[in-house]
Amino acid sequence: MRGSAVGLLVWMAPPPAVDAGVPAVETAVARCHADLDRVVRESGRFKRAPQRSRALLSGLSTACVGVLPSELRVGAAEAASLKGVKRSRRLIDAARAFLPEACLGAPGTKAETVESRCPPPGDTHFARPLPRTLDTGSYVYALALRSQLHARGAYGEAAGFWVAEFLLRSALEGEAG
Repeated sequence: MRGSAVGLLVWMAPPPAVDAGVPAVETAVARCHADLDRVVRESGRFKRAPQRSRALLSGLSTACVGVLPSELRVGAAEAASLKGVKRSRRLIDAARAFLPEACLGAPGTKAETVESRCPPPGDTHFARPLPRTLDTGSYVYALALRSQLHARGAYGEAAGFWVAEFLLRSALEGEAG
């Protein structure tokens, strides 16, 4: 992992600030869960998979501040306005600092090409086997997101549902294309 260990060590050492008797980390995690619930709920306004996956990415760009690394949030914001290989490339770039190089397949390839090197963790809602229409960028981005939320104690039901919804919508978008 290139450069991620130092960032992770710094990121995992928050100041011991307290807000009304609740540690700041617990407050940020609770806010992150609420953000993820809101993003999934708001994406439900859209009926088509491409619109819903864009809404999931766009909403994530402002969610989980203080919990989710900015590289993943900025990557989501930029990828939301892109399609196809360009979106896949941006999602891979956003995930790059958080995953081993072996997980980072080429943009435009399907997720099944990297699944054997980077299988989905057992504690997730990832479908197995992965849908054939799921692109590598969406898959590795979901892996990186899960990894970072898990490392910060924020991977719970809301995060798992965001990941499952994003992977489903991305696979459906790939099927339509």
